[in-house]
Formats: sequence, structure tokens, C-alpha cells
Amino acid sequence: MLNLSYNFIKKIRRNLFPFYKNKELKFVFKTLNKGFADNFIAARFVGGCVRKYLTNDTIDDIDIATTLKTNEIKERFKNTNFRVINTGIKHGTVTLVSDKFKLELTTLRKDVATDGRHAEVEYINDWQLDSERRDFTINAIYLDINGKIFDPQMGTVDLKNNNIKFIGDPQKRIEEDYLRIIRFMRFKIMYNGNVERTTSDVIKLNLNGIKKISKERILDELFKILDLKNFVNLNENKYLKELFSLIFPEFENLERLDRLNKICNHTEVNRDILLAILLIDEKDNHEYFAHKYNISNNLKEKLNFF
Repeated sequence: MLNLSYNFIKKIRRNLFPFYKNKELKFVFKTLNKGFADNFIAARFVGGCVRKYLTNDTIDDIDIATTLKTNEIKERFKNTNFRVINTGIKHGTVTLVSDKFKLELTTLRKDVATDGRHAEVEYINDWQLDSERRDFTINAIYLDINGKIFDPQMGTVDLKNNNIKFIGDPQKRIEEDYLRIIRFMRFKIMYNGNVERTTSDVIKLNLNGIKKISKERILDELFKILDLKNFVNLNENKYLKELFSLIFPEFENLERLDRLNKICNHTEVNRDILLAILLIDEKDNHEYFAHKYNISNNLKEKLNFF
């Protein structure tokens, strides 16, 4: 009952005070649109912040897609309260930082060539083409500063149905970046969605491509998976459990999640405890994991302590 009331209050608050009405964000969009005709859209929110806005979740990061190039963005925010950081110039990305916000701005682009790890891109001003190069339909939903949705890949429908779907041909999307296999698994766990047989077959055929991905990127995705409240229910989905085990074979103790669920709820479990529960056994499995992914000394010490 309390949870229903809380969700209702969140929904009312989202409708009355949506995040995009913030004064600083309005200033950012006004700066980006300066000099263009009123009907021209130079920037839109995209990705996780739009997804979380639509599902009444807490927005913890904000991505903005824009027709402006990085040098134009940097010029426009000179002598403002925002500091510009060159976080990914060669990929068309800069970050705006203020006391309250950290905003990642990326120029609209399309992939010219990919090798399964990195992409050679061409900068464009076509929103449709930009959406076509993204991974999943739910991550290709755009929102302008006035709250108007632009949804060229019908991501809002899939989001409503907890359906995680690759944009276009799954084989092509995966070959562009094999990390998308792990991201697919993460979003499936997050939204507790079912897996289509055809997509499942394509993913299994491409699992070997994950070896091309850096350990740092894989570990980052793993940490995001472990932080999901639904992760403790992994064993309830046979396919996702199998996929997780194929990608992370060192996690040999997944059955412990069932016992964990019986003695505590997800709010009492953090990432470090999960790693300890799933890795530590008499075979020093956690030491192999630490070496394989070159984890931080701090995490090594915690696992050794456990």
C-alpha cells in the first residue's frame, strides 16, 4: 500500500515538475538553439534520462544529442557557469559541468565503419539517422526542452511492454559493438523482460566477439548489472542465467542467490557483498576474477577480507 502511494506521488511530481523544466537545463538548450530558426531543433535529451523520466525512475545522468559540433559547443559555453570537459572529442562528445549538473553532449552521427569495438563516425544533422545507429529502441527516444517526444524507433511502445529490442538487424547491431550483448542482458534484467528466440540465437552465435572488448568496459557493465535490484532474481529466468554464466563463467555460485533472497531484500545487499557471495569458495575463485579483470586494490582487499 505504501509503495503504491509512493509511486503515485512520484508520478504526480513528475507531471507537475518534470526534470526538463529546470532553469539550468533551459539555459543549456537556449544556448544550443541560439541563432537558429524557432522551428529548428538543435538539441534533445536522449537515452537513459528519457527512459527513466517515462518510467518514473530517478534520473541520475543526462545525455543530450545535438546538431552542433564539439568546437561550436565549447565556443557557446565560454564565460558561462558551465565548465566544458573534453571527454570524447574524437567521438563527438563533450561534458558540461556545473555545481548541480554533469551533462554529456554528443553530436548527431552515423557509423561509417565498425570493428566490433570502436566505430568510425560521420557527423550529421539528421535525427532519424542518428536513431538508427543506436543499440535498442528504448534508448532511441528523444525529448525536447518543452517535453515533446520524438520516437522514430517506437521505443516508447517497447518500454511500456518491457521489451528490449535491437534497432534493425540484431546481427548487425551486435557486430558493430559486441558489448551490446552484455548491455542487452543488463536491460533484460532491469526490466524483467522475456527474450525472443531469434534474438537469443543471434546472441549465442556472437558470444565469442566479447573477447574483442576491453576488460574495463566489460567490468563496468558487470558492475551496472550487479547494482540492479532485479539481479537477485536472475535464477528465475533460465535464459538470462545461462547467458550470464556463459559470459562470466567464474560466477559458479549463482544458486546462492536463491538463499540470499530468502534471508534479506535487495536494499540490504550491495555490489561488494554480491561479489563475495557469488565468487568466494574453496577454489579461490575470487582471486581468478580479480586477476582476469584487474580490479581495484580496494575491491581486492574487500574480497580478501570476506
